Amino acid sequence: MLEERLQPILYHLRERDRERKDNYKIVKDWFQQHEENLADSPTDMAFVCELPHSERSLLTYPVVGNWYLSEMRQFRSQTEHQSKVYTLIRRVVAEGRFKNHHMRSFYDNAEDYNRMFDELNSLMLSDPDKSTPLHQLMQEIMATASREINTLPYKDTYTVDLGHGVISPLHSFAFLTWYFDTFVKRGQSKPLDLSIMVIDDEHPEEWYSRIMAVGFKEQEGQQGTFHDCESALKALEKGRYDVILTDLELGDGKMDGMKFAEKAFKIQKRKGIVPRISVFSYNDQKLQEAERKLGRFSRKRVLFHQVNYNNKAEFSATRFRLEVGYTLEI
Repeated sequence: MLEERLQPILYHLRERDRERKDNYKIVKDWFQQHEENLADSPTDMAFVCELPHSERSLLTYPVVGNWYLSEMRQFRSQTEHQSKVYTLIRRVVAEGRFKNHHMRSFYDNAEDYNRMFDELNSLMLSDPDKSTPLHQLMQEIMATASREINTLPYKDTYTVDLGHGVISPLHSFAFLTWYFDTFVKRGQSKPLDLSIMVIDDEHPEEWYSRIMAVGFKEQEGQQGTFHDCESALKALEKGRYDVILTDLELGDGKMDGMKFAEKAFKIQKRKGIVPRISVFSYNDQKLQEAERKLGRFSRKRVLFHQVNYNNKAEFSATRFRLEVGYTLEI
């Protein structure tokens, strides 16, 4: 049972006081060596709800993730595409055991994980019909376990309710294919008929490649990446860009992303193009300032797209595409 199988890692966590980030590393190292299912049943997983918060916050997602990895083995790929999707989902689930809101303060960033998440959605969208059974598998695993856990009575030993303690983590793994399913249901599984411009002083090509992979239009003969706002403005005057994503800080002596966004907005309106403009940055304070400044455009009842506090460390091209898709309905 789960309680017994967790004893080795619980022993290490309890043997002496450590910084919580050190305990996070211990848990991550241990679970990277143990991807096997540790619980006898969904109800057995409820044991994590009896752990103190300091232990529960580190162990819940690895335990639930291992359940997912085990249950996923029931799937039998019928095509090479399904085999690729299955393999990639397993990688995302395995890494997702250590990249979640419980553990956010323990790891430096989630860039590699989000890049892999975008790769998964790009692959699934490349053949929606063959990818759909994998989405259904993820939902069925969650639904089956949730139904059983929902039948459990409350116990005085629980330090958190079952909904937050087990069912919510189950949903988080099922959520990995939610974006794909949303694109399909909205009739947006094919690339959007929108060209995009990305401005970043360091790696615009990498951001552009990730965004293009999840479904935008490649405009023949038109440059899509820029290292500074000055050259991007010139290109914007000459070409047609339907979506714009700019870094906020582009180096000393160069135009910043906010000034560029305001200039780009005016150009797009003058050219009769709906302004779909977003900013991103590693600096949360700068992003919050930009959110407030850009808000005035919304009050003018015009479309000025801004993804919620778009920190580069948490940036998902998949989410970005979904947000842009919403603007097509306005």
